[in-house]
Order: sequence, then structure tokens, then C-alpha cells
Amino acid sequence: MTAVNKRSSAAPRPWRYAAHAWRASRLVTRRRLDLFLRARSAARLPGAHARFEAMGIPRDAIDRTLTSIRTVSDWPDAWTWTAQRFLGQARQLAADDDIYEAARARRHAALAYHAAQLLAFDDPRKARALRASATALFAQALPVLTPGARRVDVPWRNTTLPGYLLQSHGDHPAPLAVLLNGATTAKEETVLWSERFLRQGLAVLALDWPGTGEAMRTPVIADCDDLTDGLTALVDREPALDPRGIALVGFSLGGAVAVRSAAYDRRIAACVAVTPPYDPRLWLHAANALLFEQLAALAGGPEAMERLAADFALPEVVRRLRCPLLVLGAGRDLVVPPGEALRLCAAAGSLGTLVWYPDGGHGLYGEVAGWTEDVARWLATLLGPSQASTQVDRRNEGIPRSSPSHVESLRRSG
Repeated sequence: MTAVNKRSSAAPRPWRYAAHAWRASRLVTRRRLDLFLRARSAARLPGAHARFEAMGIPRDAIDRTLTSIRTVSDWPDAWTWTAQRFLGQARQLAADDDIYEAARARRHAALAYHAAQLLAFDDPRKARALRASATALFAQALPVLTPGARRVDVPWRNTTLPGYLLQSHGDHPAPLAVLLNGATTAKEETVLWSERFLRQGLAVLALDWPGTGEAMRTPVIADCDDLTDGLTALVDREPALDPRGIALVGFSLGGAVAVRSAAYDRRIAACVAVTPPYDPRLWLHAANALLFEQLAALAGGPEAMERLAADFALPEVVRRLRCPLLVLGAGRDLVVPPGEALRLCAAAGSLGTLVWYPDGGHGLYGEVAGWTEDVARWLATLLGPSQASTQVDRRNEGIPRSSPSHVESLRRSG
């Protein structure tokens, strides 16, 4: 295992208060959260802004929305009002023939609707309506804001999985980084993280895997590793993609899907897991009550949670892995225990490389620019330096592909 600490030359160490923070988070019931929100609003929730800033929603809109939320039940309506304000702006900008800014406002509206459904899990009908609005508005804005992106449908069993494909412009077929979202994220978020992959000459597919995003027709399941059959079929019919260079980049719960899929399919050339679970059987019962409730809704009910934890456990699966694995861990993760990333990387032995963000929270939303750069460079180096794009921002010229000089790599045996 190779370990890289992003803030110092010391070996990765868990946050000293992690155990206390986890015990405290277990007390976060809906009632207690309502008491906190009434007193301080959602704007004071730890890490509340990072995810929405990563979506590109303007800071003033985030502040206004979160400040207006005083109970959990306020959440969907507050974000819906924000979405509608952006839609009003989009209509005015379109009337003024400012097509680009109108598309930006429409994308903000789409992502505000997406934010609204995050805490609407106890009302499936409302959640579906909000998700549909988010998907439709984002699809309308994408051709204007990202002309090179196109919608693709990846075959999976008797249905398809929706995704957005972005291709780099190089002289050779490009490796493909497949971004697999988390349980509550969606391709509309992950596609926004594509820039640094494209700069390194990688194509990007932001995909909703079964039970997530637009593919939320079924409960979340771990037994979907056969989605790689659809991925290879897609690559085979795209001359600009390299069939030998498919990499899975899994985010949160999608990290477990990425590891499972790579372990069972030798056609996968590399795997990345960002703040992933390793063995939820050991800790899911101690997760905070609101998170447990949210996951139960996605899994098909509270009775499904034990099965969910067992199905997503990786100790046996990772032994089958034969491709390199990059694991990104967050020292202040309060959704997945920080030690899970360490355990997964250690279990991968010599195939594993750990990048540790001691001050990062779950998903590393506050470090998206940094971790996507790390992952893109790692993949470009691994899958072929000759594939790297020549259309790189001149500010990055001369920067080596290795880790920064102030970061020490520590080699350990598997």
C-alpha cells in the first residue's frame, strides 16, 4: 500500500476527535435536528455549504436558502423556492437573448431542485417530482454550457442506465473515467467534476448506477457489478475511446460499487474509491439516525438495512481485485468512518494507494478541485502518458505527474 498525506509529510492519522464526533452524530435524530435548526438555521450545520458550492450554486443563494430552513420539513420547500427564483431569472435572461447566462440560471435551478429532494425521502412522490424537474432542466442547460457533452444510455439487464459522456480531443483513443455517484448524488453533480479529467486526456462518463439519480426505479442494490458489460459495449462502439483503458471512479457508496465491479471484471484497468465504505456491517447501526432513515428509504425500508450492509461489505470482494486501486480518505468524515478508507486500502495490499485528506469531510466536497486533479493525474499516468491532452491550461505546464514535493509517499507491504 502507498500512503499519501495531502497536508503534511506524516503518515495518515485519523482525526483525534473522530470517535467523539461519531458518538455525537448518533444522537442526531429528526427532533434534535429540528431544535438545532430553530435556534441556528441550516446555515450553521457543519459543512452545509461545501456540497452546494461544488454544484456551482451562487454563495448568496446558498446562504439565503439555508438561513430560511428552521426545521427538517422546511428543506424541500426552501430549495424549491430557490429553484423557482433561478427559473424566473432564466426566463428574463432568455428574453434579453442572453442564452448562456439563461442556461446557467437554468442549471442552478436544476441543482436546487436536486438539493430539495435530498431530505424529501419520506415523501416518495415529491422526491420523484423534484428529481424529474432537476433532470429535465439540467438536460436543457447542458448543450449550451457544455457543448461537447451528450446523453448516453448504457444497457443494463432489461433496462438502461443514463449518463453524460464527454470526450477529450487527442490524437489517440482516450481512456474512459466512469464516475459512479453516491447514494444521494447524481450524474448532474458528478459531470461537473469532469474538467481535470479532460485536461489529462481522459474521456468522462458520469453515470447513474441502479437505484441512484435518474436510475432510481429500483432500490439501491450492490449486485449490479454486471453494469461493466454495458460499459464495454459502449466503449466498443465509440472509436474515440480506448477499450483497454476503462477506469471506475466511485464516490461514497459508489466507491463500493466500483470496487465490486472491478473485482469481478478483468476488463477494468483501474479503480478509484472516494470516501468509500469498507465493511458497513460493523458500523451502520451506529450511523446518525437521519442518515439511517435516508438509506432505509433508498434500500426499500428499515428491514432491508442489514442486507444492505452485508451486500456492500468489501472484505471478501477486494481479495479478487487485480487492478490498481486508489482510495481517497477524509479524516473528518461523519457519514462513513474515516478508518474505512484505511482498511480498504490496506486490504488491497500492493495494489492500493491511499490519498488522505486529514481535514476533509465525507465526499471531499470542499476539495473537489484538488482530489479530481489527483485522480486524473494518477489515471493518466497509469493508463498511458501518451494519452494526456495537449490542451492543458498553461498554468499547469511543467507540473510533474508525481505527488507534490511537500508530500511524502510511504511504501508498505500488503
